[in-house]
Amino acid sequence: MLSEIFQKPKPIIGRVQLLALPGSPDWDGNWDILIARAEQEATALATGGVDGLILENFHDTPFSRERMDVAGAIAMALLTKRLKQFTHLPVGISVLRNDPETALAIALNTGADFLRLSVLSGAFVSESGVVNSRLNELLHYKNRLKAELPPLLVDLSPQHLTTGINQATNRQAHTLAHLLTLAQELPTHFGPISLAISSQALQPEALIAFKQQTRFPVWVEHESPHHEPDGWFESADGLILAAGIRKASALHPDLPPTIDMPQVEELVNRLRGVKTVQEMDPDIFLQR
Repeated sequence: MLSEIFQKPKPIIGRVQLLALPGSPDWDGNWDILIARAEQEATALATGGVDGLILENFHDTPFSRERMDVAGAIAMALLTKRLKQFTHLPVGISVLRNDPETALAIALNTGADFLRLSVLSGAFVSESGVVNSRLNELLHYKNRLKAELPPLLVDLSPQHLTTGINQATNRQAHTLAHLLTLAQELPTHFGPISLAISSQALQPEALIAFKQQTRFPVWVEHESPHHEPDGWFESADGLILAAGIRKASALHPDLPPTIDMPQVEELVNRLRGVKTVQEMDPDIFLQR
């Protein structure tokens, strides 16, 4: 299971959003910026106290609905290896909207610890159109490589298509019924699965109801910049940081916002109940 990788309750992981990689539409040929940016994000997250990382080719937009470019896959593997050595944290791989074969190849060749998949079964409606599951292709590829699948962190969202849901009286109940139907349709015979659900999809109360009715561990991706993640963190098996930990760079205003380490540290410490120096009793420093 994914929790066994971290060996602690309620792990917190951060996303390293790689700049455009070779072979993608916005690749500019600048390896120095690509590497420095990846190292900054990974170091800021690790220093801030997260328990693991997810590497994403986030800026390879518009995403292909097929496979990742070979040059981009090699670059992502090199960066994965570098960041694992840099941080000594567990690392997950997420490729495109849904390219599990490339994600598996990168993981096997770099020692990455898990895969994050947008679509395990069924289909997903994205800005690029309908993205279909590649589970059949993934299992065939696994057999060709004579490999075992690492733990999977599988997204569930209202954008996923399903065979049908029960009628509900309000939007939150409708979303809850939709996600429960998706969870029931997931295959489980080939490896451990954990679910990732956006904080924008389910409120903490609905998340509790979801967890009570599914057999999978449930992680929450915090994507509500106007809400603190405490309620979701309390109810979930783990937290993925997405919102509220990025800042724009005055030195490189054209680059996307990067990780703000003090914000990560403050958030992680608060979620874990770790007091800052300012919050501690001053007398504790006078005791021998």
